[in-house]
Amino acid sequence: MNYLKVLGALCAFALSALTVNATVWTVSNNADRPAQFTGIQAAIDAASPGDTLLITGGQYNGTLTMVKNLVIYGESIEASEFPITYINGTLNINRFNSSLSASGSRFYGLQFSSVAISGNFSGAGAGQKTIDDIIFERCTFLSTMNQFPEDQLSNITYRNCLFKNITIYATYYSANLSNMLMTNCVFDNVYFTDNPQGGTTDVNGNIVVRNSMFLNRTSNCFNALAEMVLENNIFYKAEPTGLVTSTFNNNLTYLCNSNTIPYGDNIGSGNIVNQDPQLTNYPALGAAHSWDWDYTPQAGSPCLGNGTNGSDIGISGGNAPVANLPRYAKIPGVTLLDIPVSSVPVGGTLQINIEAESRD
Repeated sequence: MNYLKVLGALCAFALSALTVNATVWTVSNNADRPAQFTGIQAAIDAASPGDTLLITGGQYNGTLTMVKNLVIYGESIEASEFPITYINGTLNINRFNSSLSASGSRFYGLQFSSVAISGNFSGAGAGQKTIDDIIFERCTFLSTMNQFPEDQLSNITYRNCLFKNITIYATYYSANLSNMLMTNCVFDNVYFTDNPQGGTTDVNGNIVVRNSMFLNRTSNCFNALAEMVLENNIFYKAEPTGLVTSTFNNNLTYLCNSNTIPYGDNIGSGNIVNQDPQLTNYPALGAAHSWDWDYTPQAGSPCLGNGTNGSDIGISGGNAPVANLPRYAKIPGVTLLDIPVSSVPVGGTLQINIEAESRD
């Protein structure tokens, strides 16, 4: 039996709901689930720009470097049904030269310990150190994140992601950062800060956090950053303090030590101060993120209809609404594989019975 061909059939089935116009590569470090590669870096190196990598659940240790645009799917970010695809090391999203970079890459259903984005390369000239159009969706971040805007970063999106016990080093120099959006995410004990170089960094409105949940942080969520934009977020026992000259529109605070927003020289309107959001299923005194919670506001909640443009406040509103974060990428999961016979003659037909479940 050629198990690589079987796995290839499963991959083709799993991707049947997606539009894929390039080569699909498989990665697994589990001997019981063989694939074309056992390591992610080897698959990245073999792939061509625009290719797709499917990575089975498991812990993959070591630093990774990407200098080409790829689409990468993990199996899960929560282990109740499918194993977590965990990259235990820094993922470097980089540029190789003036014409080849990881710009345009997409990441789905992956758990990261650390991510660093930089467009710098040896011999780079003015205006060449760029990275743009990166999307992380349904991913988890567990340690640190670094962006390097002196390298001209633009259009970096985090959607339906979990940030847990993490420091986000938002910027070194803000002049070249544009359009970083974090939407419908959960920030569990998360700290946004400038990389420590002294003073306060002005991000010029180019870091926007929208329709997200801030949880479980009794000290400042922010430090040394100015001109951030925060809209339609819930701060539930998580301090919205630490920003200057930033904009708070239509956010809600509850059980924070400092509930009032905007404060100091920050501006904004439509905020709801120290009112219970009346979530469907979340501990009354606050708690760390759990996959068991339902963050949807109940009937009568002050979150309903009080966001910008009459939308809802929290992760169940906005452009990517969810009751809790999705645990998997938008790709069907194979739950049963049955091969009725152990071998077939040369030129014969191998029957494979597959059952799968959709994962919206």
